[in-house]
Amino acid sequence: MKIDLKLPATTITIITATIQPIYNTKAHTRRTKSTLSIGLDVVAMLEKKYGNFKKNPMELFDKEKPVKISLKFHEADMLELLLIDQIKYADDVYIRQQIQKVIDMLNQKLA
Repeated sequence: MKIDLKLPATTITIITATIQPIYNTKAHTRRTKSTLSIGLDVVAMLEKKYGNFKKNPMELFDKEKPVKISLKFHEADMLELLLIDQIKYADDVYIRQQIQKVIDMLNQKLA
């Protein structure tokens, strides 16, 4: 089962930066290792999309063209959980709003 998200490039940049702390996470049990593995796959996929913007920075400012991200159900669920966990560390109101929009979008599609 696939979950498709169409997000502006700036939002992808924000959520990629938001979930970067997962790289500092240590897993000790089998369950946390499995969860961390899914989270790392999600971050890698978002970083790949973000890398495309580094190659062509003008795409970052193209608001008319949303970027499509296809996630498997468990990846979308993990992204939502990561964003819910990390939103409390967002100091800027705009960044917090963008993260909340993605959380709401994921929640609606996962229901």
